[in-house]
Amino acid sequence: MSEFTVMVLRFAFFALLWIFVFLVAGVLRQDLFGPRRSNRVGRRGRSRGERGAVPAGGPPPGRAAPQHAPPSRAAPPQQQAPPVPRALHLTSGALAGMVIPLGAGPITLGRAGGNTVVLEDDFASGHHARIVPDSGHWYVEDLGSTNGTFINGQRLHSPVQMRIGTPVTIGHTTLELRP
Repeated sequence: MSEFTVMVLRFAFFALLWIFVFLVAGVLRQDLFGPRRSNRVGRRGRSRGERGAVPAGGPPPGRAAPQHAPPSRAAPPQQQAPPVPRALHLTSGALAGMVIPLGAGPITLGRAGGNTVVLEDDFASGHHARIVPDSGHWYVEDLGSTNGTFINGQRLHSPVQMRIGTPVTIGHTTLELRP
């Protein structure tokens, strides 16, 4: 083999090695920090996540606008007040079946002993999440945990209002508000 061929093979191997290193670094970054989110506007004026979005002006082209029925003269239905959550139910995990009555103060969740609910879960942080009341609603917020807090499969980045029956996941533990 000529010296030139050996040098070309060395450079090709070196380039493939660096491509492999960058691919591994990208996978590790995604595992640690989650997928990238882009708010940049694409060529057509919509952000990348809105490709299938319906224009605000009306129905998509080729579809007729929905026909509205004329208003009936029947008595309007009586509106019921939404049910008030009274307890936090743990539905899966080591503490499945546990019920925590809601009071006026916050509920903290995590592995540390000072929390309201001490989770026996390797994927929970010491002080993982907090559930706080505010104006008759309950909000869940992540306290900077390593593995994150999820509501309906979406990772929390700010406090989010909890709705009755909506699952909140911390590691292997799932909990929800119930009336």
